[in-house]
Amino acid sequence: MHYTLDLWFEKICRKNCRGFTRLIRYADDFVVCFQYKAEAGRFHAELGKRLGKFRLEVEPTKTGAMEFGRFAVQNAERRGRRAETFDFLGFTHYCGTRRDGTGFRMKRVTARKKFAAKVKIFKEWLKKARILTTGKLWAIAKAKLRGHYNYYGVTDNLRGIARFFEAVKRLLFKWLNRRGKRNCINWEKFNTMLKRFPLPKPRIRVSMFGTP
Repeated sequence: MHYTLDLWFEKICRKNCRGFTRLIRYADDFVVCFQYKAEAGRFHAELGKRLGKFRLEVEPTKTGAMEFGRFAVQNAERRGRRAETFDFLGFTHYCGTRRDGTGFRMKRVTARKKFAAKVKIFKEWLKKARILTTGKLWAIAKAKLRGHYNYYGVTDNLRGIARFFEAVKRLLFKWLNRRGKRNCINWEKFNTMLKRFPLPKPRIRVSMFGTP
């Protein structure tokens, strides 16, 4: 994709644009930003032709153009709509404001599909981990939580990783009750256990604007 897309964009597309433009790519997933709608439309039309030269094609369900940025919210409200969002690398990106309520700021939250997929993966892992001792399983669960926070714990996504933390707690609670069978525990006992053997609490690990 470096030659097919990156170099073509830098050496040809950008030179033919009057406004700001930028390409952000990871593997074969990418987002392209344009200041002017007409230039975005021209790029969209040329993209299919460019990829076709290398026997590649655009995935229609994952490709589209939208207004996004500091004017998108106001323009959408005038049309009686909400500003559009887009998913990229596991996050839903949406238009927001700074902490003081002024100025545009792009924000991110864990994408719904990715959240559901991550919870499902953890649930499937628990089913396979029944042979492990509680101590070993607990240690791995903690590592999985830390790994989730390391990727999804970015600025403005504390709510997203907190939801995952709560989902993991519920799954562990069910698992302990199924394993215990006769000696089932209630939430009070489970919370007492968490105080003695705490799970990593959700916190922002990566700041998009400086210090987390």
